[in-house]
Amino acid sequence: MPIAARHIKDPLPQLAPLAGLRVERTFDAALMGQLQGRRVDEMLERFGYGHRAFVAWHDGAPAAFGWAAMTGASIGELGIQFEVTEGDAYLWNFVTLPAFRGLGIYPRLLDAIVTALGAEAERFWIVYAPENHASGAGIRRAGFTNLAELSFDDDGRAAVRALIPGGATAVGQMLGVTETSGDLSLCWRCAREGNFDAACVSGRCSCDYQRKELGCAGAAG
Repeated sequence: MPIAARHIKDPLPQLAPLAGLRVERTFDAALMGQLQGRRVDEMLERFGYGHRAFVAWHDGAPAAFGWAAMTGASIGELGIQFEVTEGDAYLWNFVTLPAFRGLGIYPRLLDAIVTALGAEAERFWIVYAPENHASGAGIRRAGFTNLAELSFDDDGRAAVRALIPGGATAVGQMLGVTETSGDLSLCWRCAREGNFDAACVSGRCSCDYQRKELGCAGAAG
C-alpha cells in the first residue's frame, strides 16, 4: 500500500469547483454511524479519542465521508498502531457512496480537510491499499505525493520501501515498521489471504479494490 503526504506549504492542487458540493466537519455520531453501517457508540469512541469527522454533501445528500486522526491511529490490515506526531494529521476511513462515484468528490473532500485543519496541522498523511487504484488517483489529484510503499514482505511482515529518497525513513519512524529494499506485496487482499507467492510481488497481481469479482491473483496461481 502506498503512503502519501501533503504539506500545508505544497502547491495547491488544480481542482475546479464542483457544483452542488460542500464539505463540512460533523460531530453527529448518529449520522456517521448511519453512513458507515456502524454503531453510534463506535463513532462516539472515535470522537472521544480526538478523531475529526468530515462529510461531503452533493446537492444536499451525503456523498462521501472521512476521518482525520490527530493523536493516534491504527492500520488494522497491517496490525499497526501508532502515535500521530504533533503538527501532523493522519487521514483515514474514506468512502464515497456508490451513487456519487466518478464525480471527483474524493480529491475535493481531501483538499477541503487539509484547508480546514491547516491551523492545527502542517503535514497530512494518508494510506491506501495498492489494489485500490481509484483511491490512489484521487489522492494524487488532491496534491499528495507518494513517499513509500507500505505493505507485507514475503514473510508476511509489515515493511516499508522508499518511493522517493528518504520517504521510507520518515514513514518507518512514524509507524514503527522496518525499512526494506526488497519486494512487497502488491495487494492487501492477497496478503490477508496468505498469498505471498511471486504473482503478488512481481507486478502481475490483477486484484482491484473496486472489482471484487477479479479474485486473488495469488490464489489463482
